[in-house]
Amino acid sequence: MATLFQAFHHLAVLAVVGCALMSIVQLRKPFDLNTARLLRHTDMLNGIAATLVLLVLLVLLVGLVRVFYLEKGSAYYFHNGPFVLKLALYGLASVLSLVPTLEILRWRVPLQRGLLPSVSRQNLTRMHTVAYGQLACIVAMAVCANLAARGADWPSLPY
Repeated sequence: MATLFQAFHHLAVLAVVGCALMSIVQLRKPFDLNTARLLRHTDMLNGIAATLVLLVLLVLLVGLVRVFYLEKGSAYYFHNGPFVLKLALYGLASVLSLVPTLEILRWRVPLQRGLLPSVSRQNLTRMHTVAYGQLACIVAMAVCANLAARGADWPSLPY
C-alpha cells in the first residue's frame, strides 16, 4: 500500500514539474494567439495537477497518510527540519502559481473571441520568472524530501 501511495505522490509532483517546464518553454516564444492559448491550457493543467497535489490534495493527503500511517510516523517528520522546509517550499510554490493564474484568467474573454490578450512585456517577464521560481521550489523540495527520508536534520527544531 505504501508503494501505491508513493507512486501517486510522485506522479502528481511530476505533473506539476511538467507544467512548469511547459510554461518556461512557451514564455520564450513570441507572444501570439497560439502561445496565449497554450499558456492558458498549461495553466489549467497546472491548476489541476496542483489541486491533485495540494487538495483535496493528493500529495499532501497522500503525504499525510504516509506520515501518520505508512512510514516513520508524525513525530519523526514534524521534528525534521528538511521535511518542514519541504512543506514551506510547497506553500511558496503554491502562492507563486497565483501570479500567472491571475494574469491568464484575464485572458479568458479575449481568447474566446479569438483575440490576442493585451499583456505587458513586464507581466510576461514576471510569469517567466515565477515559472523558474516554481521549478526551483520543486527541485529544492525533492532535495528536502531525500534528506528527510534519510533522517538528515539540522539543529533540532524548538517545539
